[in-house]
Amino acid sequence: MKTRKWVLTSLAFFIAAIGFATEFPKMNVVHVENDKALVAFESSEASPLEITLTNANGEIVYFKRTKERHSDYKKIFDFSEMGDGTYCVCVNFGNRSVSRSLAVKNEMITVGDVFYLYEPYFCMNGKKLNVSFFNCPKSQVYLNVYQNGNHIDGVKLGKDLTIQKCVDLSKLEKGEYEIVLTDQFKDHKYIAKL
Repeated sequence: MKTRKWVLTSLAFFIAAIGFATEFPKMNVVHVENDKALVAFESSEASPLEITLTNANGEIVYFKRTKERHSDYKKIFDFSEMGDGTYCVCVNFGNRSVSRSLAVKNEMITVGDVFYLYEPYFCMNGKKLNVSFFNCPKSQVYLNVYQNGNHIDGVKLGKDLTIQKCVDLSKLEKGEYEIVLTDQFKDHKYIAKL
C-alpha cells in the first residue's frame, strides 16, 4: 500500500514537472485603434523567427525572417491600406509555429483562436528533396510543386503520424520552384533552387 502511494505521488510530481517544462509560446493580437493591431509573440526559448501575414487568397502581405535568436517579437500592423478581409498571422520558431486568424471589417478587428503546429523540415540534397513532417491529426498530406504560379507536379505523402519522404526533382529544369506541403490546417511553403 505504501509503495502504491509512493508510485502515485511520484507520478503526479513527474506529470507536473513535464507540464511546467513544456510551456507553450504565446501570441496575442490586440486591436489598438481603427484598422491597427499589435501582434506580440513570446517564447521561453530563443530561436530565429519567421513572421508571415497572409490574406484570404494565401498571398503574403508581410514577411520577415530573423537571423538572430529572439524569444519575443512585437509589431503593429496597419490594415487601412490592405482593406477589409480575412488574414492569418503566423510565427515560425524552430520546427513549430503559432497562428491566429484576423477578420478586419469596418475598422474593427476580430481575432480567432490560436493554432500550434509543427512545421515540416525541407532539405535539398542535390536534386532530391528530403521532407520530414510530424502529422499530428493523421490526415492526408500532399506535396505540390509550382513554378511561376503554374502547377508542375504533385504527390500524396500519406496519413502517417511521422512522414519521411525523399522526392526526386531531377526531371525538373534548372530554376526556382515553390514546394507546398498541405496538411489539414495550412500550406507550408519552401523555395527550392535547382
